[in-house]
Amino acid sequence: MTQAFPLFGRTAVSQTEKAYCALEEMIVTGELPPGSQWSETTLSERVGIGRSPVRDALQKLAFQRLVEIAPRQGIFISEIDYQGQLKIIQARREIERLIVAQAAQWADDGERAELARLARELEDLKAVNDMRMYMRLHFSLTSQIGVASRNSYAAEFHAMLQTLARRFLYFHQKRHPDLVQICELHIQQINAIVEGSVERAIATAEARNDYAENLARNILMELIVTSAVTISSPPRGRGGAD
Repeated sequence: MTQAFPLFGRTAVSQTEKAYCALEEMIVTGELPPGSQWSETTLSERVGIGRSPVRDALQKLAFQRLVEIAPRQGIFISEIDYQGQLKIIQARREIERLIVAQAAQWADDGERAELARLARELEDLKAVNDMRMYMRLHFSLTSQIGVASRNSYAAEFHAMLQTLARRFLYFHQKRHPDLVQICELHIQQINAIVEGSVERAIATAEARNDYAENLARNILMELIVTSAVTISSPPRGRGGAD
């Protein structure tokens, strides 16, 4: 039996998965703030799930760079990696080409129907402009496309990058323009997958990541100008520029 769990209404089946969903969403939305320190016991109490599933969930979150586990010190929520944000989008761009192409090729009728349903929800969201609702749909969409791609290795890596990008976006939503354009880019991508058009699926993924990269650059530039963050130059390789 599945159970909807908490902030974004995702569905989870095991205690570990429920713990993971809850903690991931709390990190993305800042309910567990960047840099904050927690004990395993406290986190277990926060999500209402036993320590063993929470411990397993934390291991996955550590792999995804969302938490740092320090023996005898506790769990630290990772800071947002401003230095690496554009690299996250760069990596996502490449893996998403594979994910959406394979989803367009291999999705079954049920998966295409579910993707079409998510597209309709995104269409409805245009009139609401609700970031929390968008996050819920984005979680679901990432999962559904990953399953449809029939490549669990690529899907897991893609999901990790999506979570890191979502966190950055959620924390800077006040600097974010109208959500309508983002929704439309997703809808175009979904429609291409549903219709089985590999070329269009790849093209729409490129367009979405172009938008995300430009948005991230604008946000980072504004943060640098206001001295909210400092971005250092990458180290030079042994032979000069990398």
